Amino acid sequence: MKELELTPRLLAIADQVPQGAKLADVGTDHAYLPVYLLLKDRIQSAVASDVNQGPLERGRETTRTYGVGEDKISLRICDGLAGVEAHEVDTVAICGMGGELISRILGAAPWTRDALLLLQPMSSQPELRQWLMANGYAIQRELVVKEGEKYYVILTVTGGESAPYTPAELFVGRQQAGEVNPHRGAYLADQIRRRERALAGMKQGNPDPEALAREEALLEGLKDMEKEWKAWQP
Repeated sequence: MKELELTPRLLAIADQVPQGAKLADVGTDHAYLPVYLLLKDRIQSAVASDVNQGPLERGRETTRTYGVGEDKISLRICDGLAGVEAHEVDTVAICGMGGELISRILGAAPWTRDALLLLQPMSSQPELRQWLMANGYAIQRELVVKEGEKYYVILTVTGGESAPYTPAELFVGRQQAGEVNPHRGAYLADQIRRRERALAGMKQGNPDPEALAREEALLEGLKDMEKEWKAWQP
């Protein structure tokens, strides 16, 4: 049988799923993540959910292609985690969605504070981090993954409390000395370039002084984080 290969982004998420977990994959699309983990005997069972029927049909085709039985994976059409019970899962992956949508999904399922969450937001990262901290979640780790020419950030989250983040940390995530995160430096450099362009664009117009000051402070914070990161590298 052909081996299922994951993209770098999904593989980085799969690597963080604990052995023997019961997984919910929200917005599953082709069900590649849960099927891969079941084939590797990494998880006990999986719920693969999506709000539309089409992705679930593609997921069903994946299970047939790789011989994964319905006793191991349940394909469900539902909004977020609305069709998933707390006792069914202990690990939740939500990937490829905007940060505000991820927040809404978690807000409707407060039992997720007792689960391990693997979140990969496509947008609104500062808003997601702020929401998590304000609603009883703690970000334990942030991993930067490069896929093609794009960088993606994967948040590992549990229930708990975090110390307040600076504006720069809300924007790119908190970093820790000695962490293994090979794309972190390039990601910081990329974000700094983006903020420099945004700031230059603001200055060409007639910007609000407070907004301009916030943007300048954010850029300086990002540069300080980049210096800190470089100082930690061997």
